[in-house]
Amino acid sequence: MRNIWKVFVFLLLLSPAFAKIKVVCTLPTLSSITKEIGGEKVEVITLAPGDRDPHYVEPRPSMVVNLRDADLLVKVGMDLDMWVDSLVDASRNTKIMWGSPGYVDCSVGIKKLEVPKGRVSMKEGEIHIYGNPHYWLSPDNGEIIAKNILEGLLRVAPAGDKEYFKKRADNFISRLRERAKEWKEELKPYKGTKFVSYHRSFSYFAKYFELDYFGTLEPKPGIPPSTAHIANLINDMKREGVKLILLETYYPRKFADMIAKETGAKVVVVPAAVGAMKEAKDYFSLFDVIIDRIKGVLKG
Repeated sequence: MRNIWKVFVFLLLLSPAFAKIKVVCTLPTLSSITKEIGGEKVEVITLAPGDRDPHYVEPRPSMVVNLRDADLLVKVGMDLDMWVDSLVDASRNTKIMWGSPGYVDCSVGIKKLEVPKGRVSMKEGEIHIYGNPHYWLSPDNGEIIAKNILEGLLRVAPAGDKEYFKKRADNFISRLRERAKEWKEELKPYKGTKFVSYHRSFSYFAKYFELDYFGTLEPKPGIPPSTAHIANLINDMKREGVKLILLETYYPRKFADMIAKETGAKVVVVPAAVGAMKEAKDYFSLFDVIIDRIKGVLKG
């Protein structure tokens, strides 16, 4: 009887009512928010690590295997993680292909910044034709991401789980709004502060927290710094009194240090995504780390 009972429980756990929804996210930031909403009713797999440049992800056969069994695919969109498209095709999983219930593009509803106008060519560097895709670095966009993920889960979830996901999403959004007020208050004394970064990762962050994005170490997106560009940037920073350099964890430090030496600016290494630093272990701590490090320098 004991063995029969074990078999019964095993089969029960395999039934749709008890099976976890398998969600595959392209990046850890999306995984963090998915876990907040999905709780114990989802199994979340992340394809790319957070400590690597998201523009250059190397597809691997193991990714195809994960996608083959997925119920839901959650992606950034705006061509940042377009590398996943060929993997989805290879997986032959129609449940997560574009237009299917299990396909979630988190950029839906985002007010996109820096959308290029006119013709776009390779001379302009690695331009994102749909705009700047680093939209998760604004708390209000975190709310939009959560709603997109929730809608995806509701499409594929058993009827009995839908209320569970709605309550968890509401809880996440409520906590995010409260924390966003605190973060804004923390950076309020530094409103209008000019800064530069290596890549243009912080456009949405700067807009939300009312900082002045002065420029980038890259002369154009995806193009390494040149001697001429660095020299011009140093002169411009001296003229405008720019004293803050935000350096994403996965870019080389030597150029930032070179500029800091000439301008007196401070280099602050910050995570641009969940998992980029061990302290940035989830969506909330991502903002905690960035804001704490900026405040630490600007206070001084």
